[in-house]
Amino acid sequence: MKEPVVEDFVKILQYYMQYYGLYAVDIRNLAKTTTDLVKDFEHSKNGPTLKKIEAIANLFGLRYYEFGNPNLPMPALDQLPIRTREKIEWRLEIGPPESKQYQKLDLNQAVLHALEGYDEDEEFLPSDVFKILPKDLQQKLGSATRITGLFSTELYDNVVKTGNKVAKEGRGRPEEYYKRTLPKKGA
Repeated sequence: MKEPVVEDFVKILQYYMQYYGLYAVDIRNLAKTTTDLVKDFEHSKNGPTLKKIEAIANLFGLRYYEFGNPNLPMPALDQLPIRTREKIEWRLEIGPPESKQYQKLDLNQAVLHALEGYDEDEEFLPSDVFKILPKDLQQKLGSATRITGLFSTELYDNVVKTGNKVAKEGRGRPEEYYKRTLPKKGA
C-alpha cells in the first residue's frame, strides 16, 4: 500500500509536469536517470528518497521543502533552471513523446536470430546484439537496456553471463558479457 505522502508527492509532481507541459521521459532526462521516476513513485517500486525529492525539486528551481508547499506560487518560466526551460521549449516545439510500441514476441525472435551469429563459446555484450538488430527495431528500443532485461527474464535459458565486464566510466553498472547456450541453427 502506498503511503499518503508518496501519493501527495506524485500528485504534486504530475501537477508541475502538466503545468509546464513536461512528461515522465522529460523528468527522467532532466534528472539524468535511466529509470522512470514518475512511474516508480506511482507504483511504489521505489519510494521517493530525500535525495530524489531534492533532485526533482531542483528541476523547478526549488528546494525539497518548497516543492510540496501548496502556498508557494508556481515558479515563472524565467525563474526555472536553464536546462528545464530548454526542455520545456523543446517539448512545446516537438509535441508529446511518441510511444515506443513493439511486439514482445517479435523482439524475442529478433534477439534469438541475432544470437545465432555467435558460437557457443564466443562472448558478446547486449550492446553487440543490439547493433545486429534491424534498424527499425533499434530505433524503437533506443538502447540495449531492454536486451539486457530479456537476458535476465524471457531469454535466460538461451544465454549465460561469463563473469567478464566492460570497464565503465561514470555512474551505472558496467555492461556484462554473455555466451550463448542454445545450439547453433542447423547444428
